[in-house]
Amino acid sequence: MAPLKIYYLSSEVAPFSGTYDLASFSRRITSRLHDEQDIDIRVSQPKYGYVSERKYILREVIRLKDIPVKFNNEKHIINIKSCFIPETRVQVYFMENNALYKSLPDLIYKARNGRVFSDLDKKFAFFSFAAIDTLTSLFWAPDIFICNDWQTSFVPILLKEKFKKEEFYSKMKSVYVIHSVDDYRNYSKSVYENLNLSPPVSAKLIDNHIQAIENSDLSIAINYESSKIMDKIKKNKQLHKAFESNNSQVIDVPKETNSQIWKDISKSIELACRKL
Repeated sequence: MAPLKIYYLSSEVAPFSGTYDLASFSRRITSRLHDEQDIDIRVSQPKYGYVSERKYILREVIRLKDIPVKFNNEKHIINIKSCFIPETRVQVYFMENNALYKSLPDLIYKARNGRVFSDLDKKFAFFSFAAIDTLTSLFWAPDIFICNDWQTSFVPILLKEKFKKEEFYSKMKSVYVIHSVDDYRNYSKSVYENLNLSPPVSAKLIDNHIQAIENSDLSIAINYESSKIMDKIKKNKQLHKAFESNNSQVIDVPKETNSQIWKDISKSIELACRKL
């Protein structure tokens, strides 16, 4: 049986970056999934300027150098560098676009004075688009994208609305994993236009959790006991309706975890992916 190929997209992966539960979750789950003999999992995150290339031994890959990506009708040149998550054999692709990511501090989404960056939706819309668009340069076609939280919420939308029309992408599926419910999930209408997508509603701000849920093949809410994500989803009628109306499931994460709990969580995600 051919291995299940998973492309795991996250804005944060420990120990390279980390501002909330997503980073440690990404490290634990990808490591567990990689340990399964019939899973080929690869990870991608942006290359922030503070990520030390020397410390983590990031390597250039010739075929992944100077890749053109068209975004907002402009040509961006990106490089993809590779390394492994420390103490594992999980391969990570770092997407390098100095104009968008080099200047970001280790808080990623806000300056040290607490000011939230105004162009986050643009920065991560680009990451979502480029992660899909550069697959042909990787010479690798995943079966499933696991895309995490609002930062990669455009992946299910782009895959369904644009990329699946091409033979290379036609059989790929997406799993959208929700880790937070906050205002970051609201994308500006203009970013849809940057991606040559029609905004789904006329409002200036669009709840991209809802759009990702409606376009993905499966949505998973990671219900951390510490942050009670499902309570927050239920408080928003439109978001809750979208989650309940589409293929979805909830995975509970207790405050105190151990290796067995993470093994069970990764197995739940693996089984859900295999059913798609």
